[in-house]
Amino acid sequence: MKNKKSSPVRNFLRATRGANMVEYIILVGVIALLAVVGFKAFSASVSTTVTKQGESVKNADNTFTKGQ
Repeated sequence: MKNKKSSPVRNFLRATRGANMVEYIILVGVIALLAVVGFKAFSASVSTTVTKQGESVKNADNTFTKGQ
């Protein structure tokens, strides 16, 4: 009987060691990409809302100061 040795290429393709790390790296990359897309998509809306809230606080402060 002939002793069959596995080729290095076959061993490499069958190896699963480190597969979990690669999956986590891909997952983190996808989450980061979604975060960047979300920030770009909603940046104008968030900026407008923050500016309006800042003006409301400023006007409330002016109203309070003038009332004293």
